[in-house]
Amino acid sequence: MSSKEYNPFSITFGIEPQNYIERIKESKKIISEFSAENPSNYVYIITGLRGSGKTVLLSTIADHFMEDGDWIVVDPGPKDNILENVASELYETVKVRRLFSKADFNFSFKGFTFSIEGSEPVSTVNALLKKMLNIVKSRGKRVLITIDEVDNSKEMKLFIQAYQSLIRLKYPVMLLMTGLYDNISKLQEDKSLTFLYRAPKIYLSSLNIASVASSYSFYLGVDDELAEKMARFTKGYAFAYQVLGYLFYENKKEKLDDDLISQFDNYMAEYVYDKLYSELSSREQEILKSFGSNEAIRIKDLCDKSNFDIKYISVYRDRLIKKGVIFSPSYGNLEFTLPRFWNYLNYK
Repeated sequence: MSSKEYNPFSITFGIEPQNYIERIKESKKIISEFSAENPSNYVYIITGLRGSGKTVLLSTIADHFMEDGDWIVVDPGPKDNILENVASELYETVKVRRLFSKADFNFSFKGFTFSIEGSEPVSTVNALLKKMLNIVKSRGKRVLITIDEVDNSKEMKLFIQAYQSLIRLKYPVMLLMTGLYDNISKLQEDKSLTFLYRAPKIYLSSLNIASVASSYSFYLGVDDELAEKMARFTKGYAFAYQVLGYLFYENKKEKLDDDLISQFDNYMAEYVYDKLYSELSSREQEILKSFGSNEAIRIKDLCDKSNFDIKYISVYRDRLIKKGVIFSPSYGNLEFTLPRFWNYLNYK
């Protein structure tokens, strides 16, 4: 076992753990695009299951730009008064506060007072934000807005509409969002947000098994054979990787035994699977229960077990793949992306 006195694994959502396995390909793609002199895309959406690492990837990219003196990063939150929060965070950012030092007029709302240079007063937050961005742009700065776990709320739609206006006017403002597949889809289906439908999405797939095994070997001091066995047990699902390592360390285990697996099942049910299951439609639940095991199943056999027509199965197959619950390891076959998920379904 490792001689470290603290558990190097974390079961807290959204916090980058010490043993974070980087999503190098995904982060480089977004950073490279946003950093381009003339970006092809001003928006990226990171989507995937709960516990797949969306928030951590967003934070990693935000941290990169925070260290760049030419970038201003604001995180207004996904709920109320998003546009106002963007304006207030932008104004309060230490890096650019000096840009607004020469005040010719004031603007106040909800306890915030802005002093921005300019000859014409403004009466709306949208107009204020454009005036601020004019100053930011003139100084050669860029802005990154990050929003974690977007929803289909009225406030979010209003913000997206306002943001669409900003990029149409060529303001240097990038937008990076995370969200579950269903929430993203509902936003994109809104006819007033057509540009969002074309926004590129990053689907977070499983972590590299070799990287997970290497992490277990380093942090837990287990041999290569056990490290690989544990890594394959998690199926590369980011949160499962943390949970198994956390429990292994806490219990001072030396092997992947029944007791550890039982604890693992309880944690996964409480933290992820209960919520995930409740968000599935009754038809989706029924189809998943028809898998019969955690192993890959032929679509033909799934049709026979569920008594659903192949065309009907195909519709839900595509939907469940996009949600990240299942994948196709080979042509005509389906398998769970989540470790021991059928064991969980078997008790529902």
